[in-house]
Formats: sequence, structure tokens, C-alpha cells
Amino acid sequence: MSRKSIFILGLILVFVTFNVYLFYSAPEDVNNTRAEEVEYTYSSQELFTILAGVNDKTRTLYTKSIVGSGKKAGLKFDENWELDNVDAGPLPALFLRETSLLIEKSPVELGLYLGSDFPISKANKFEGLQSKKFQQLKKDESPQFFFDKASKRNVAMFPDFASANACVQCHNNHKQSPKIDWELMDVMGATTWSISADSLTTDQLMEYISVYKNSALDVYSSYLDKVKGFKESEIPSIGDRWPSEGYFLPNVMTFTDSVDNLISKHLLNDIFKTRLP
Repeated sequence: MSRKSIFILGLILVFVTFNVYLFYSAPEDVNNTRAEEVEYTYSSQELFTILAGVNDKTRTLYTKSIVGSGKKAGLKFDENWELDNVDAGPLPALFLRETSLLIEKSPVELGLYLGSDFPISKANKFEGLQSKKFQQLKKDESPQFFFDKASKRNVAMFPDFASANACVQCHNNHKQSPKIDWELMDVMGATTWSISADSLTTDQLMEYISVYKNSALDVYSSYLDKVKGFKESEIPSIGDRWPSEGYFLPNVMTFTDSVDNLISKHLLNDIFKTRLP
């Protein structure tokens, strides 16, 4: 059985197990209802928490295993990576931005961006209510959930830590960076999600997870397409090996397998954490 099949099976088991738990722990009047008539819903906060976990594992894999190890192997990553004359890949923050742009084009209504009080791009600077919430987030390093009256959306902010040297070095050495003394595990910003709905069904939750995952994988696929067209730099070998082994990059299938493996291992725990007392 392929890892992709294992991932899909894992998702099915997650929701079957979860629904069985809810069914047998529900009040008697609910248990007397036919199982197929019971509709479980998830709050926007639960959705944000689950998506944040999926995003964290995907971004960490890209940041550490592709960018961090890739730089040591000789690969380059640049904010202008999409230009024809730049032989480089997207930096971690740009990987997230490209993912969010693809999510915007998807059928689901979901906002995602990475903001900060010291961003390289002024467009990513928190203002108003989000700025106040971010200051609170920095104090206790815990997520912030609130309703934004201006946008009429439920919003969640999760701390974005400087978890890799690649992040610290990039920001400290960038000419436009307003802060050049970042250290490992500093709160550099916040991954910010927004949605107008107050609740979602199980099917909708699965759709949101799928849309995020597919968007992130499409960004990685675009990176590999760019690599294959390098003009001045040596094209790395693309296959089943990783930059930690040398001048290599995993192909889409290998990268996808790793993402699926990480997500399937933790998804059940993430979902149960949002519901169990």
C-alpha cells in the first residue's frame, strides 16, 4: 500500500474513530438517533487549531529539510525566486504566501497570511485589533482567537517561532529588515487565519485540510519546475533523496509522502485535543 493510500486511510480512520467516540459518549437521546442522521460540527476555533497543526508540520518540513539543509548543500533561496534570471527557491515566508494565494483561488473561504510587528514587507505589519492581539500573543506565546468586526470574520493568530537558523539568518541579514537581532525561538510573527463561518461539518473540515495540503504541495511542485529551468546554476538531482544527503531535492511524490506521513501521525491527536476535556 502506498503512503498516499495510508494517508487517505488514516484520515478515514480518524473521523470514523472520532465519530464513534462522539456517538457512544453522547447523551442517550442522541444515541437513539440513527447514526447517519447525526451531524457533528466543528467551531471555527477548532478548525483553526487543526489547520495550524497541519500547517506547522508542513512548513517545518520545508523550512528545515529543504531550505535549511538545502543552503548547506549549495541551493539558493530568494525573495525574487520567481524571476527568470534568479536560480532560487521560495523562502519559508514566501512558501506560505504562495500557499495562501492558492487557497484564495480554491472553493473554500479561508484567509491565511503571516504577519508581524517587524516584517520585511510593510504590507505584513499588523495594525489595529490584530496588532493588540499580537502583543498579547507575544507575552504568553499562546494562540489568540477573536471576531474582527471590520472584516466580519473569525480570526485566529498562532505564534510563528524562529525555529530554524535559516529564518534567523535571512531576517538578520536582509537589508530591509527593521530588526536584525533575531534569535532562535523568538516569536517572529503570527500565522493568521480567518473565516466568516462559525461552524463546519466533518466533510467541510476534511475539505479545508485537503485544500491547504494540496495548495502547499502545488507550491513545492512549482519550485521543482523552476529548478528544472535553472540557467546559471547546476540543476540538483531530483528524486527520492534530500538535501541533507547532498545536492538533491525530493520529487513531488517523495515530498508528498513525507507530508502525508507527518500529518497522518498527528492529525488524530490534533482533532481530539480540540474536543476532549
